[in-house]
Amino acid sequence: MTQHTTRKNARVDHKGKSHDTRNAQSGAAVQGEPSGEAARPEWAGRAGSFWEVPMRGESGNERAWSELRYIQELAREDLIEMEGLLCRQLSAFLSFSGHALYFPRDHAQDEPQLLARERRLLLPLLWRDRLLGMVMLHGVRAREVRPLLKVLPALASLCLENLARAKAARTDAVTALATEESLFARMEGEAERVRAHLEEPSAPEGLAIPMYRMCMGIVLLRLGNGPGMVRRHGFAFGENVMSQLADACRAVLPSDVLAARVGSHEIALLLSASGRGACHKLARSVLARMEALRPVSTLTKQPTALRLCAGHALYPQDMQGPEMRLGMYEQARLLMARARLAADVAGQTATGVAGNRSGEGRIMPFARILQEGGLVLETLPVGRMRISLGRQAKAREGMRFAVWSAAPGPKARHKGEIVLLRVGDKDSIAEILHLADTTFLPAPGDSLALLGQSPVLSPDLDGHDPALSFPGAQDFLSTSPTAALQQKAGSPSQGEAAAHAPDLPETKTPLPEDSTRLPTDGPVLPDEDEKRTTGSFQPESTPAVHAGKTAQAESMALCGHGDFLNRFAQESERYARFVLAIVRMEGASSSNAATALHLWEKLLRKKGLSEAGAAPLAGLYGSNSLIFFHPGVEPQNATTLYEALCTALKDEGIDAAAGLAAFPFLQYRKAEMPDCALKALEYALLLPHPRVGQCSSLALNISADRRYSLGDVFGALEEYKLSLLADETNVMAWNSLGVCMAALGRGHEARRHFLEALRHKPDDGAAKQIYYNLGNVCQSLGERRAAARYYRQCVKVAPDHLFAHIRLGQLCEQGGRRAEARRYYELAAAIEDATPGRPGVARRHLARVAARQRKGGEARELLHEALLRNPQDPASMLLLANIYLDGNEDPAMAELLARKSAGLHDRPEAWQTLARALRALDREDEARLAEARAVLG
Repeated sequence: MTQHTTRKNARVDHKGKSHDTRNAQSGAAVQGEPSGEAARPEWAGRAGSFWEVPMRGESGNERAWSELRYIQELAREDLIEMEGLLCRQLSAFLSFSGHALYFPRDHAQDEPQLLARERRLLLPLLWRDRLLGMVMLHGVRAREVRPLLKVLPALASLCLENLARAKAARTDAVTALATEESLFARMEGEAERVRAHLEEPSAPEGLAIPMYRMCMGIVLLRLGNGPGMVRRHGFAFGENVMSQLADACRAVLPSDVLAARVGSHEIALLLSASGRGACHKLARSVLARMEALRPVSTLTKQPTALRLCAGHALYPQDMQGPEMRLGMYEQARLLMARARLAADVAGQTATGVAGNRSGEGRIMPFARILQEGGLVLETLPVGRMRISLGRQAKAREGMRFAVWSAAPGPKARHKGEIVLLRVGDKDSIAEILHLADTTFLPAPGDSLALLGQSPVLSPDLDGHDPALSFPGAQDFLSTSPTAALQQKAGSPSQGEAAAHAPDLPETKTPLPEDSTRLPTDGPVLPDEDEKRTTGSFQPESTPAVHAGKTAQAESMALCGHGDFLNRFAQESERYARFVLAIVRMEGASSSNAATALHLWEKLLRKKGLSEAGAAPLAGLYGSNSLIFFHPGVEPQNATTLYEALCTALKDEGIDAAAGLAAFPFLQYRKAEMPDCALKALEYALLLPHPRVGQCSSLALNISADRRYSLGDVFGALEEYKLSLLADETNVMAWNSLGVCMAALGRGHEARRHFLEALRHKPDDGAAKQIYYNLGNVCQSLGERRAAARYYRQCVKVAPDHLFAHIRLGQLCEQGGRRAEARRYYELAAAIEDATPGRPGVARRHLARVAARQRKGGEARELLHEALLRNPQDPASMLLLANIYLDGNEDPAMAELLARKSAGLHDRPEAWQTLARALRALDREDEARLAEARAVLG
């Protein structure tokens, strides 16, 4: 606000005080500084600090308004960033239907101008006697505006002051970076954008964008020795170091990356539409710039070394399946927690083996923690150890790791292999499988490397809550299922226990003294005293009956994870056909597993699936899953059994799903059946109750979709072909195979696959996508008539298909039929309005048509609406930058928009527009570099 308005509102006499920023800073330096120069942090008192200590002789009421001098300085780019807030502020005083921002280069008039006949109002935006820009309000009412013309400058100044306060509220006073809450707000918006792209992956700028680009990345930079520096040199020195790190970070950041301070000694970087490689490259460049700093302590006068590390995570690739159903508030913070975990691991391994390979150990992606981020924390008795990998890093029971010595570089020695027995939240207990040298044992600090290829889906399908643990795992594995059932029932009477307990063999051999040890050599059976205590003791039988019951009970006792896989590898070689089943239950509880095992045995005896001499096996598979081996059983019989099991578990209040893999199946070997069962389980989780899925064409299709979403196009291609070998009428597999071919640039093959999908008469939901894909491929091949025909078929099947209307508008625009193109774009805009939250893609195309028809004002208004709907729309930014340059407006704003567009979507057009803007700013050398970048691509 103006000075006299500020004085009136503050109701104090500000005589002798100026609201000019430079005077305010100098005044603060004279009146507010302590006598000791070293006692004041370097960042205190500058224009970026919002709050200030009260000056001597200043009352509390005066101080409440004196921070106006320290409000963040507004710039022209802030008007674009907070355009929506500015419009909401103005709408409190005026009613209007649209708006557009102008940034004139020459001196414009300072007074508002009303164009009554055109129903427009041109309002200058003055901030501290400096013209930031002008806003053109469309659809205003002359009767409403005329009485306000004299006070409109004050109202505009008030709105700008509110923008400055909003900017200060979301800016950290020390580093001038964004605050943690503003970062989370941006992350929630970006997550919504990614979800919208995943729900409708079609791209209006050509072929569909690869799904690995439909993501956002978060990079966390951490000053590892920050707390130690604070203890040694003081808090002011620590804040000064963070300020210097923020300045170094800003020097190398692209314009489309948001930097924020998220902790006392952490800085986070948010990247839109960037993959894991872009996050890693940015973290490397920022750390290199930061490590060049050597802050000098005012106490010791010695430079201080900085220990920096970084971790990064990707959305949605690093999220677990059930977490995608949470609110965006929760998802944003979960993603930040994963980036922090990656930074923790990077800090642990920075001085280890990985830290000496070109400094890469300072940076750790969350997805790589499991592969090479583990460390041995503690050695335990009986050949066990505690390691640093837990459920938060997606570690699961049964995973095997190689142990390497902590010696750096080529001096590292292989020590042996371990297997995970019990996985906790942040750490796990592992057991040594074998040692390379019995005199060279694993020790704390040794690094771990994951062995073997992990399945597409983890043993418990990533459905386990990381906050949960499996507290009864040890006791459950060391006791019989009967004992676990009795614990669940609360120690029933002897008769009840005998009625519910399965037949167990009589044995005279007691358990070892270490009864809590996990079984690794075979199933654990109860001893005689335990059976008498639980009431499951059986009288002596005839030798033949006793032998049969002994064999059956030994096979049905619950094995540990590693023991089951060993026995499965031996038993599967004896049979030409078998079924492997994995049952997953919600939650991790030994009582749930005991209940499932008891019901499974009961149903197995009832249905009589076991053949003579072919007893099934049962074992643990993760903390909330069981795995079963049925030799010589047909798949349809096993499906009936597990449908009954899931129904019985549902009656017990346990939500369960089962995945079945039958051998033989296509070209898969016996050792690959556990992976096939996991694919079937992933398919079963998508089915209604009872959720039982078999490894079939649909299961392979879903597994291939997951591969494609992770960027493995060739792996997905092979699995789609296997899906078609299993069922050549699978319409989704034909369509997905065509999408893969189109992503590889093989348009003619993609077209054949789409036509084959149509030949199998898909339903309307699949038909609209196939028609759209056909039109997309034909358009990329230059066959406009065929493309228009397929797009019209898509619109006929699905009248609300947004991108089909946009594609038809593009084809009409390319043919010179702008009026018809505008009609299709207006239909698409109506579809966008009917669905709140959709990005303004149609408005961008309408703006392009308006610009070509020399309707600059309408084009501006449409582009501003598009950017309000999606602030990260690179095409809208590029078009608006060209309009600014063509209108001879401020080229600095065009440069800002062109840089952001090029950062979000690297296209030659963006670099050419940036070169135009730089040349208008008389920066010829930079313009030539931008033109070279446009040519090189």
